Amino acid sequence: MNLQTAVTRINTINWESVGTRSSEIEADLAREYLRRLALFFRNTSTKPLPPSIANVANILGDEQEIEISKYCNVEAMGTHGSNVYVYKVFEYYLQLAKLVDLDHGYVNYLLIYEPFIKIFEREGLVVLKPGELNVVGRAHIPLNHWYDKFIDMEPLDLNNLEE
Repeated sequence: MNLQTAVTRINTINWESVGTRSSEIEADLAREYLRRLALFFRNTSTKPLPPSIANVANILGDEQEIEISKYCNVEAMGTHGSNVYVYKVFEYYLQLAKLVDLDHGYVNYLLIYEPFIKIFEREGLVVLKPGELNVVGRAHIPLNHWYDKFIDMEPLDLNNLEE
């Protein structure tokens, strides 16, 4: 059920329009993703990894990595899916959704990826690289010492996003 919901969300993103929207909300969503990822590392007493390689399902013990192309229309993702790190975050999200279907005890961890997915649903674009996260047209977020920068950040209420 969770995997199917995740696949549907990714496949219903209007990939042709991704990158046409750039507001402070998308930048806030990117920061919220980093905050949630930092909290995950703190709450699981796990040494923080760079966001570009932080596979939550794998960290939780799931070694069944998946290929996004088996679940989603990667051709529709176009050049947006060609950024290997963005592509990997979507794979990590699907892998975690699949794990949650096997063990519902992990369901709250899906919320880590919610802000990241929402950026694309809102037609924003994030470019994730090993040392930076760029919200195209809006923000450049350096990832050096990212954990320390985001661990104590105030949470963003995703239910009350302004247009």
